Amino acid sequence: MFLSCSSLHQFKKQTTASLLFMNTILAGGFVLTMSPAAYAELASAEKQYYKIPAGPLSQAVNAFAAVSGMYIGGNGELLKGKSTLGVEGEYLTGQALDLLLVGTGLSYEKGEGKSIVLVDSNYISENSDGITMSPLLVQGRQNEMEVGVQTIGSDDIEAMPTEGGNLTDLLRTNTAVDFSRASSSSTNSGSLRPDEVSIYGQDYYQNAFMIDGIDTSNDFDPGSSSTGDSYTNPIIPANLSTLSGSSPQSYYIDVDALEQVKVYSNNIPVEYGGFMGGVIDTRLKRYDGEDSLSLKYGLQKDAWEQFHFDEKKAEDFYGADSIDGSYTPEYKKQNYSITALKSLSDKVGSTLTVSRKTSEFRQQYENRSDEVKSIYYNDTIDNLMARIDARINNKASLGFSFRYSDRAHDGLTSKDYSDTFVKSHTAYGVGTNFEYSFEHSVLNIDMAIDRSFDELNSQTNIYSFHPSANFYNGLPYSGGFGDILQQQDTISLNTKWVHDAISVGQTKHTFTLGADLSFKDAFYEAGGSEFSQYACLSGSTGKGCSDKNKDGVHDSQDEYLKTYGQLTANKLTKKYQSQGFYIQDKVDINDWTLTAGVRADHESLLDRTNIAPRANLQWNVFGDGSTTLTTGASRYYGRSFLKYALSNEMKSWYTTTQYDKKGNVKKSYPKASSSAYADFSEYDLKTPYSDEIMFRIDQRMGPVDSSLTLVNRESRDGVKRVKNKEDKLYYYTNEGQSSNNSIELAFHQRTPFELFNTQTKASFLIGWKESKSNTQSDDAYDETVEEDEEVYYKGKVIAYNDLPSWDYNIPFTVKFSTNTIIPAWHLQWSNFVNLKSGGTIAKLSSDDYTSEEGKEYDIYKDLDFDELVTLDTKVRFNPPLFASSEGYIEVKVTNLFDDVISTATSSIAAQSFTSGRKVSMEVGMRF
Repeated sequence: MFLSCSSLHQFKKQTTASLLFMNTILAGGFVLTMSPAAYAELASAEKQYYKIPAGPLSQAVNAFAAVSGMYIGGNGELLKGKSTLGVEGEYLTGQALDLLLVGTGLSYEKGEGKSIVLVDSNYISENSDGITMSPLLVQGRQNEMEVGVQTIGSDDIEAMPTEGGNLTDLLRTNTAVDFSRASSSSTNSGSLRPDEVSIYGQDYYQNAFMIDGIDTSNDFDPGSSSTGDSYTNPIIPANLSTLSGSSPQSYYIDVDALEQVKVYSNNIPVEYGGFMGGVIDTRLKRYDGEDSLSLKYGLQKDAWEQFHFDEKKAEDFYGADSIDGSYTPEYKKQNYSITALKSLSDKVGSTLTVSRKTSEFRQQYENRSDEVKSIYYNDTIDNLMARIDARINNKASLGFSFRYSDRAHDGLTSKDYSDTFVKSHTAYGVGTNFEYSFEHSVLNIDMAIDRSFDELNSQTNIYSFHPSANFYNGLPYSGGFGDILQQQDTISLNTKWVHDAISVGQTKHTFTLGADLSFKDAFYEAGGSEFSQYACLSGSTGKGCSDKNKDGVHDSQDEYLKTYGQLTANKLTKKYQSQGFYIQDKVDINDWTLTAGVRADHESLLDRTNIAPRANLQWNVFGDGSTTLTTGASRYYGRSFLKYALSNEMKSWYTTTQYDKKGNVKKSYPKASSSAYADFSEYDLKTPYSDEIMFRIDQRMGPVDSSLTLVNRESRDGVKRVKNKEDKLYYYTNEGQSSNNSIELAFHQRTPFELFNTQTKASFLIGWKESKSNTQSDDAYDETVEEDEEVYYKGKVIAYNDLPSWDYNIPFTVKFSTNTIIPAWHLQWSNFVNLKSGGTIAKLSSDDYTSEEGKEYDIYKDLDFDELVTLDTKVRFNPPLFASSEGYIEVKVTNLFDDVISTATSSIAAQSFTSGRKVSMEVGMRF
């Protein structure tokens, strides 16, 4: 940025804003040029409430930027060692900043649009080109209320009473998001696995997970996560398939590493592709202008939880009789994290977050020799997230990031095959973010290389059955299932170019162009295993084999090899790529804004080109932003997965040979021939898609922002499978369908409510939805469906896809959250109340209905769940310790009043219940 020499004397004297034309210098070196129209919009902005405490100026500047939405620039040295008296109350932007800078010796200049540059004459130098100032590594991230977007800032992340510190825990305040009924069982709290989410009733594996502008979703086999954790039987070689328990999230990211999360649920911008549900866009922490080091430790254990279970299963529960992790009456969870922010120069800043979560829980089982065995499982999630952000010059900035996430847990193959295994879900990658500001436009280029994989390491790869071992109370079964590796390597390149508004007559056009390129290399490897099944030569005594050779010993000489199965060590690779291109024009005319764009995607796996138009129209009814109407129509194309391209080939790796008692071969065949998949080329699959129509009203009511949103989603071409009646082979098809209608009424408090020296902000949301689907099991895209199937339901014959959705289908929710600060006591108190109706699913009954024409139909009957009200609360005590450090202690309680409901889907099976009251504690220091 340059100033004329004649301006220098006036520049030194200023203590309030003066208007200059300059390039906006963003924190971290980001550069953007704003139009005069944007400045006019800023000048007419109304007052906002600021609550910024006294303390380091760098932190205060970031807090100011987050509230005001302004971008802050200046020399990085300006903030070091300076403090502010803070500011509290409703002020215009300039007034608030004036108060914030009192006593600091600093002033500021307004740039174009929402830009401000902090200045100090001591940091102004003169050269042949004029006056020069360096940029400041500080950037504010405003928690904007965008249509269809929930923005969760760093303050919100810290305030939320999340239980596990996982990314999806942050989404519980969003009415568009549903969690599975199975995600809140009251008997298996030992697991560290993050919950999966569905947005507007779409498949949970059809969301896009972004980190710093790059799609990091797992495309190998995320649908297998419907089975949850696999502490037992993660794979059976005789029915070879991809590993169960994978996840749509490649990275199990810790929220301590996040600066911001944006949840796009409807009206989703054209720059995003590869989803049918929504987009969870995360941003790693950047340097905030102040060097700091934060340490945290958290603890949760079984003694602090109220368990609920069927009394018929009390013995099983207390005995932890569940090697698959269903019962964990004894567990201990701990979490550790270190976050460091460090300035490397006035142009370069760095951040690092390292965390570990651990869980240890006991399991117990009784083997076939009536021996009771106890084992302790370890479940661990490690995270390392780092960034370096630098300003190259006054037009360009560059950021580098490294990310690593690993979850590993123990398991027992089965009660019979008692060898152990370790299963891991791992991802790591590097990325770059480059931004360049031209005179009238901005170019962003994001690149990344990521690897994600699921790995099974078994104790052995040989398993067998020897009936003769039974005679001496031995174990006839032994061994393990071997090793498996499934891996996805991805190279990503995303570009986005945005031009400043161009005036054409009475209209202003803002053009956006972009392209996404992705190259993927999938790899699946089986380490090989053997199975040997023996049979008695002369029959069994009921306890083991008879003594066939009359040697007085019941041993292997009295049996013969009946079946020998072999999984050949093998591997396969699959390379494919995808390209996406989009263009958008945002047209402003008077009080109307039309945003119209189109996205074209091509993927070589299915070899389909998909065109997705997206458009919305917004009307600022009175021209002052108090009332806004928005309507839009969009198409979203989903993801395709490698599983259905690999199934047939994997099945062929396992062969079986049967022998007679003399050792002669009776039969030898590939296992795949009995229940194989057809070749992938015969599927002719289309890409699943979802069509959306939305309407929204936004209304400002004093200190409260309210909105009413209506969304309709109709989804087609979901991938399922059918079994051909002639060749008996499985074929993947596009028979999946779903329909979702949703209404949300939301109230968000814009300025805090003050009472007796406390400040409270609250939000209140009511959501209703109706979801129908022809997915009626937990088998994801491996569910077998029949084309045009009809059933008998509620007294009439209907299409199978008109049945209520099986899961992720809560019809009515009320969410109320508060965040209260009591400065005099150094306390922060956060609460989250969640009321959800139980919902209804349709269960297949044992009865049939015969129509007058003589056609029989399966009868489905309603199964209703009770409503549930829970209160989660968190109290944080943050007393002053030393001038250069602060500490805190916090207590979190989920489901404070210990209300639970049954989630059992069968009246015959034992009842299962939602989670009871849980307590956890955390302590931390910041230097």
